[in-house]
Amino acid sequence: MYKAVLLFVLVCCLAACDKQLKPASVILVDPVRHYYPVIQGEMMNISYEIENTSDNPLFIQEIQTTCGCLVSRNDLPIVILPHKAGFVNLTFNTIKNTGFVEHFVYCYGNFQDSTCVELAFDTNIVPRADYVRDYEQLWQEQSSKVSSIQELAGEMPGHKGYYTESGTDAQTRRKDAIQEEVDKILP
Repeated sequence: MYKAVLLFVLVCCLAACDKQLKPASVILVDPVRHYYPVIQGEMMNISYEIENTSDNPLFIQEIQTTCGCLVSRNDLPIVILPHKAGFVNLTFNTIKNTGFVEHFVYCYGNFQDSTCVELAFDTNIVPRADYVRDYEQLWQEQSSKVSSIQELAGEMPGHKGYYTESGTDAQTRRKDAIQEEVDKILP
């Protein structure tokens, strides 16, 4: 009896050790963006869509940004199930920037081609027209005021607030990626 229990435990342990995180293929929707100018001191909420096109779950275990003013709003790890879409949500605080800024976001996980994918965006940050405020004045205004220019002007339906340079839209890129997967399977 003792040997049977020991053998059963040994088989269970060896079977459990076979689990391995397999790579997942993804489609990044608009990974490089050019946002319209914003007024210094505003908070920008940015969301990147990542579509998992594989049969394996995608685990994004780490998100690194090129500036401390850019913070992830996601709890890690981000899990995107097979054939589903998920989002990497970021908040960009423009309070300490002026002029043209460009930032990169590096997501680390079990991606098929590498362990990291790169997301990027840029924008122009303009000071208010009357005079350039210092950091303390901007912080005071930001703390006391909840509304932003988007709330004041009203968000246009279907308006993303950015543009891309790519000549193809996201749906065409999805079709191309699916066709590439089919071409790999069928000769």
